Amino acid sequence: MKLSRKQDLSIFYWLEGLVPSSVNVVDGFPSDSLELPTVSITSLDVSGLPFELGGCDQNQFFWRIDTFGKNSVQRDDLSHTVFDALELNIPVYDYDVGFPPGVSPPRIGTLIVSKRRITPIRVFKELVEKLYWRSGITFFTTYQVI
Repeated sequence: MKLSRKQDLSIFYWLEGLVPSSVNVVDGFPSDSLELPTVSITSLDVSGLPFELGGCDQNQFFWRIDTFGKNSVQRDDLSHTVFDALELNIPVYDYDVGFPPGVSPPRIGTLIVSKRRITPIRVFKELVEKLYWRSGITFFTTYQVI
């Protein structure tokens, strides 16, 4: 499995462990049948940053976590829980050996988080079947081996 997929899975399982079990966690944008509350993770852009002499680049990933709540209080609570936890960075695990809950894969590195931002997103009730409250949390990560 490629390192980028291990990073994606690490964020997904990190989110599952962070939010209450009553919150749905989705890899990618939620489908048409949105169940509230939901938190979703999407990898957006990848860019190369100059890393060392000799022309090597380090990949910098741009991520978006969307929170969907039944009301503005639930949305804000989920958003700030995730936003605050991002300050501590995200551990990366080797999922080649297995997946939780049956297996506890070894930690292989850390995603160093930078440029965190929360943006509330207005949802117009005239345009959706089921009214919900949404916000987007964007951030950048670079990978660091432990």
